[in-house]
Amino acid sequence: MHRPRPLTALLLAFALVAAGCAGAGQTASPPPPDDADMESGDSEMSSEEAVRQITKVSYDVENLDFPELSDFQVPQVEEMTLDNGMKIFLIEDHELPTVNASARVGVGSVWAPEDHAGLASITGTVMRTGGTQSMTSDEVNQLLENLGASVETYVGETSGGASMSTLAENVDDVLPVFVDVLANPAFAEDKVAQAKSQTRGAISRRNDNPEQIVSREFDKLVYGADSPYARIPQYYTLSEINREDLVNFHDEYLHPNNTMLSVWGDFDTPQMKEKLRNAFSGWEQAEGFTPPEPPEPEGERDYSVNLVEKTDVNQSTVRMGYLGTLTRDDPDYFPVIVMNEVLSGGFTSRLFKNVRTDQGLAYSVSGSYNAGYRTPGPFLAQVQTKSGTTVEAAQSVMSEIEGMRQAPPSEEEVTLAKDSFLNSFVFNFDTRSEILDRLMTYEKYDYPRDFLEQTRQGVAEVTPQDVYRVSQKYLAPEAMDVLVLGNPEGFGEPISTLSQGGGEVNEIDISIPTSPPGEAEEPIAGEEDRAAGQDLLAEVREAMGGSAYDQIENVRQSLETQAGQQTIAQTVATDLTGQIHAEVETPQGMVTIIDTGEQTYMRMGGNTRPAPPQLRRQFLSGLQQDPTYLMARADDLEPADQGTQTVEGTAYRALRITPPKGDPFTMLVHPDTMMPARLVAQAQGQEVTTVLGDFREKSGVMVPYERAVYQGGQQRATTTVTGFETNVGFPDGYFTVDQ
Repeated sequence: MHRPRPLTALLLAFALVAAGCAGAGQTASPPPPDDADMESGDSEMSSEEAVRQITKVSYDVENLDFPELSDFQVPQVEEMTLDNGMKIFLIEDHELPTVNASARVGVGSVWAPEDHAGLASITGTVMRTGGTQSMTSDEVNQLLENLGASVETYVGETSGGASMSTLAENVDDVLPVFVDVLANPAFAEDKVAQAKSQTRGAISRRNDNPEQIVSREFDKLVYGADSPYARIPQYYTLSEINREDLVNFHDEYLHPNNTMLSVWGDFDTPQMKEKLRNAFSGWEQAEGFTPPEPPEPEGERDYSVNLVEKTDVNQSTVRMGYLGTLTRDDPDYFPVIVMNEVLSGGFTSRLFKNVRTDQGLAYSVSGSYNAGYRTPGPFLAQVQTKSGTTVEAAQSVMSEIEGMRQAPPSEEEVTLAKDSFLNSFVFNFDTRSEILDRLMTYEKYDYPRDFLEQTRQGVAEVTPQDVYRVSQKYLAPEAMDVLVLGNPEGFGEPISTLSQGGGEVNEIDISIPTSPPGEAEEPIAGEEDRAAGQDLLAEVREAMGGSAYDQIENVRQSLETQAGQQTIAQTVATDLTGQIHAEVETPQGMVTIIDTGEQTYMRMGGNTRPAPPQLRRQFLSGLQQDPTYLMARADDLEPADQGTQTVEGTAYRALRITPPKGDPFTMLVHPDTMMPARLVAQAQGQEVTTVLGDFREKSGVMVPYERAVYQGGQQRATTTVTGFETNVGFPDGYFTVDQ
């Protein structure tokens, strides 16, 4: 199983440090029982008796009595429709002293103009951040913060909305804010600019994560590059968006008769109904408005093989599929559910058992035929595998899909699949929000209220022959688009092996365009963002030492990294021209890493060998996130101002930095000290955040002595600076492999 490995602040993702920490956090196997726990003469003890002896169990585990489960009661849902056309669902629940609400609006990015891609999501953001007609953004934030409440908004692909959460005692103060944000947003100009800047930052990072690349490019293959279901913001579409566009988009779709609301929590239902009538009384119904229907997905179902070449990864992601034809109100939906479970439902499914477990070809593997309520979904299958088995893993998944069409599944497979689905049925009712969200969905798409129960009954009646029939009807491996992301140099066999006939492979360009198709490319960062980025970087440099950096010719730092139970000592020296000499104490011995400016070498036990290009890139990316190195070479950086980014209540200044070597990252600057507080990058497909602290003045510059690294939301390592020197007299050849 792939385990995210800890990173040091300077040697980000470097293999030697990771290897020294790979075992951290693993659970040791229990020791064998003491001899005293085993009686003599037990050499022929039965396995059951042995288990009892080892675990000290004094009862028969095969004959346990369990109490009957208590009956599950679906909570009572109250309904009402306001005079303005808004449908409301309520569940009274006194378990916690809170009140929650969720509004769903028929608005989404599929209805935004093509040349304004990004308009919908920015509208959803600034509805909340831009204040209201009666309250500024700061006033809204202050009120909610004082009350420990939250109000959030969003606009997605085919729906948008708002949410509210508050203590029950504060609902009279928070509910008007919730309504105001939803119905009367002010769309403050500075918040529009901020949201656009943040979106530009997201565009600049969109090729950092392989999974995001695969998802984005696969949508283009299945739906067509011009489809609203595959449309994404671009730099040039953001430049077309202004405040008036947000106002118009909101005014076109945000109406009470295009909105449903669910409310649950600690309240008296009649009283809450009256509160809601009063709160929404000023939001008038739009006369003549008809809620929009999502556009019908379109796409050609022709077999194709496509490659996204990404040389900085050592594993491949393969996604394959096509646009389906099934919606959930079709009787075939029930056997398709079981078909999905047999193919990829769990540990006993065919993909998991055959591709991952038996053949060992996958880190993860999945496949399912999706069906929407109103529009059909795609069939999707995906496998992640090491580079050398890319083609083999893809062929194995295809074989399992084809196998579903060749013969009915066994009775045992179908029974396990149905049990898996039916036994998890109770989780459809585990939260009040889930129950209400489902009711709103059924209401929106005109499905019967008991559709979930119909689904349960329909699945229970599915037979192996039913699964065989729908497998032949809906599975079409001959019509799939196959997308492979990986490093072709590491593939065990050519990707053209997956092609049919002539072996054609379509290579996909994922470079980020800056102008519409057919027009000359513009600089990636806008002129204003780049100029503001230079100014912000200058402020950071001044706060950290300013001209003192001009006197620094080289730096040597001693570091101690704690990762799990491992402590790793390092010494890292650089002459600031790009040459590096690092020494790392690993459990296997001292490792010396030297980068000559052209190539990275690793030396251990008298043996020296070049480091792979991927490791060199990660090594340099880690070094170039060191604040001292950054400020000393500020003129070599390409900064871009990304507005503000709030983390744990602090609104940091966000500065996107592209170093001359290594990968771009975001520096979050503290608004009071103007010094870097967090560095955010991508590694191994996950976000890596380095939190800087304990700044001390050394050689006239500020040095963070504490650096905590978080990966995938979990703290992986803490690095402490134990020594810091500048302008060290290094011996000749110190930065060469001959030393």
